Amino acid sequence: MTTVVEHPRLPDSPKPAGPTRPVPPGPNRDPARSRMPAVRTFLVTVLLLGGAAVGGTYVATHRLAESATITLDDAVLSADALPVGATGAGVVTEILVTGQTRVAAGQELARVRLAGDRASGEQPTVEALRAPSPGTVSEIDVAAGGVVGAGEPVVTLYDHTRLSFHAKATVEQLRELRLGMSARIDGPGLARPVPAVVDHVEARVGPDPLSDAPLSEDQRVAHEQLTVVLVPRTDAIDRVSTLVPGLRFTAGIDTETAVGRTPAVNGAG
Repeated sequence: MTTVVEHPRLPDSPKPAGPTRPVPPGPNRDPARSRMPAVRTFLVTVLLLGGAAVGGTYVATHRLAESATITLDDAVLSADALPVGATGAGVVTEILVTGQTRVAAGQELARVRLAGDRASGEQPTVEALRAPSPGTVSEIDVAAGGVVGAGEPVVTLYDHTRLSFHAKATVEQLRELRLGMSARIDGPGLARPVPAVVDHVEARVGPDPLSDAPLSEDQRVAHEQLTVVLVPRTDAIDRVSTLVPGLRFTAGIDTETAVGRTPAVNGAG
């Protein structure tokens, strides 16, 4: 007879401590996925830095452009008037054009029945008023049936190809301006700014109001200002010719152009 003796099971011996070996990636562990957060962070940082750089460059450029630009408000579109009248006194019998009508040189504008000289037996005659040059009708000065004197305008024209912008400028602004500087005209009626150049400055005409002191502050400021005349560039004349004289715009003059040219005003002030 065989006897079996059972001994109590001893606990497993602890494994000796040592360096932990890396667990090789199993089929469900993706190394690329574990790097994605770092890649996203890097890309976001690059985009933010790039945006900040672009924004800073834009702001700096915009501020430099503003500092190099002199803005003149109330740049009035102007044209030289060309009045057309009769050689003698009479009655306007017909007006053959309307306001803003473009006319050719020699085109008939109106008819005036001139008064005859009773003393000499001269009979009344009808005089046809014709445009001396191409232009646009700015005003009908006397309607049909009206009486006019010799030389009085019946119809007033202007040359739509020779329009200019007139803007007031202070002495300080004039010191920064040079003839030939580039300008941009902007305002109502313009789909995009009109390019122009500083052509000349009109001389102050008339008595000096400062001799009749005291003046108000507004009167003194108005007297110290001069008129800067801006002429549209050749490639913009057709766009300007469709506008009506008297309209007001804003002129921005780039002081970094034509720096070495003649000052707009010598010894201003």
